[in-house]
Amino acid sequence: MSNKFVANPAVLKSIGNTIHDQGQQFGQNVEKVYTTVEEMVSTDYLSPAAKAIAAEIQSYKGELDKMTKVINDYGEYCLHSSNTVDRNEQNIIDSVNMKNNTTDTEY
Repeated sequence: MSNKFVANPAVLKSIGNTIHDQGQQFGQNVEKVYTTVEEMVSTDYLSPAAKAIAAEIQSYKGELDKMTKVINDYGEYCLHSSNTVDRNEQNIIDSVNMKNNTTDTEY
């Protein structure tokens, strides 16, 4: 088993953007469901079954909001990781270039 760390910043960025977009879409869909439920329960006549269904759906709002946040947070984590890998790689390149430039001027 290898102990090397492999991270492709382009892949992390792509996945992060995809996850973030999907999280946004998930959140929008959740809001659409709750808007529909709110519209349903605000009608003049509402059967007991519809009230029960609406209450059950509304009981999950907090959990779905948390899920939306977790999805978005993971997308942001991937994007942040991509930027960190890019920055670390650039720092290594800059460090090597500085050492090469210092070595070149000593000769």
